[in-house]
Amino acid sequence: MRRSYFGKLKLVVSPSHERLGLEVAKVLKVKPVKIELENFPNGELKIRRLGDINGSDVCILSSLHARYDTIGELTRICGSVQNYSRRIFGIFPFVRDGKSDHQKRFGEVVAFENTAEAISSSGIDVATIFDQHTTQHPSIFDTRHHRLKTVHHIFLLRLLIEYAQKMRFDKIVPLDAGSLGRNNKAAILMNRINDQAYILKDRDGETREVKKLIIFGEIAGQNIISFEDMIQSGSTVVASSIDMKKAGAKSVSIFAVHPDFDAGTFDKLNPLLEDGIIDRLVVVDTLPIIGREKWHKNFIVLSPAEFLAKVITHIHLEKHMRGFFLGPS
Repeated sequence: MRRSYFGKLKLVVSPSHERLGLEVAKVLKVKPVKIELENFPNGELKIRRLGDINGSDVCILSSLHARYDTIGELTRICGSVQNYSRRIFGIFPFVRDGKSDHQKRFGEVVAFENTAEAISSSGIDVATIFDQHTTQHPSIFDTRHHRLKTVHHIFLLRLLIEYAQKMRFDKIVPLDAGSLGRNNKAAILMNRINDQAYILKDRDGETREVKKLIIFGEIAGQNIISFEDMIQSGSTVVASSIDMKKAGAKSVSIFAVHPDFDAGTFDKLNPLLEDGIIDRLVVVDTLPIIGREKWHKNFIVLSPAEFLAKVITHIHLEKHMRGFFLGPS
């Protein structure tokens, strides 16, 4: 790989999703910079960089999920390279707290503001985030008071669309109002704008549990697909899939970019895959999946490694990024 203005590319793979990072390194044909992680007796994280990065363009690949202090880990990794590198850019396939971007109930904290500020002040110059809950998320990052100057928001939704285009389906159905724009964009890109139905979802204001679903449009005898940015507890997917099958849907396939599953998601969704209520569940490998080997065979995980490697190459060589900004309106 030729050098950019910022020097030779060096890749640091965070332990937050090491398997994906090593896949990306293989595609890029680079050897990741070695880092040594330890914990002090009080549990605090200690990081030591072992590889040489002097005068290099350093890419940190980290899935910033909430299963441990991935944000603190990012800050320490940046600290280990920032005095020696020409530039530091972060590739973050997943960023935590994405759904906590506005106050849903009185007294709630907008957690994504805190997460964005922590990333902004971590020491990186460029951040790349993927399939955030809303397109306003990049504006929450602080590019005025820190080294961070650029935030790219890119969509891995395209990987799911490419997969879905190989299938036979009749209707695209967003599972709630929040996913309407995403599914409409997918329909436009697939030239299926007229093949849509809709679900209206009513949640309990306090518990956030789904109380009622209303389906608009004919889905009886139809093969249904739906696109989500992420799945966490899986409650919406469960309620929607059951109701669509009761309404006569021939098949239901759910596509989600981020498998941000909690401890109970498997017990909710896997039985529906086994019973055929959900015919196919397709996700992108943006963060480690709890109990991945236990899932039904119709749980499909797509690797974004080749796409991420292409994004990294474009940033490193300062190529135009406009071709990546294909996302929901």
